Amino acid sequence: MNNRKTQLLSAVATLKAKDQGGVPHVGRVALTDKTLYLNVNVKGQGGTIALIDVNTKREVGVTNLDGNRLNAGRDYIIDGVRVLKGTTASANVRSEKYSQTVVLDEALQNAEIRIKQNGNILLDMPMSDISNPSSTNEVFRNISTSPLIQSNMEFEFEIEYPKGVSVPAGADLNIRFEFRAHQAKI
Repeated sequence: MNNRKTQLLSAVATLKAKDQGGVPHVGRVALTDKTLYLNVNVKGQGGTIALIDVNTKREVGVTNLDGNRLNAGRDYIIDGVRVLKGTTASANVRSEKYSQTVVLDEALQNAEIRIKQNGNILLDMPMSDISNPSSTNEVFRNISTSPLIQSNMEFEFEIEYPKGVSVPAGADLNIRFEFRAHQAKI
């Protein structure tokens, strides 16, 4: 089992550094281990696609994000990310079975994901960096910079496919993003 004390210390350091941004005292902040997740059907996608927006609704089994703005007083510090691929080609992301041991399609392997907020890029990496089909362990790609998604501010989560390349449109293809995080509640 992966020891997360390093990530917790990083999260605390991030909160201390946020003092100018509105967290009055770290002693008043409650940290909770959390995994943010989002299931999406990427059938036929190409170009740059926003994966979350103001219309995204929290639904158990699909996503635990509600829109593209976090609730007041609840910031998230990300310390790990992974992507899982659906194994059944279901048209419904709710009933899909997701696995990390399945290789992503070429369009997905070569795509990039980004999380942005307030004009800053918080996370920017190729999908191949967060996929580990050769491991049967629950492997998250550690994020050393501990990006902070702040509450009460819109954020963007997007995927950009290589120019002229798209996911095949012939069959449904679902993927699941999981972000290991610390929720900081004031």
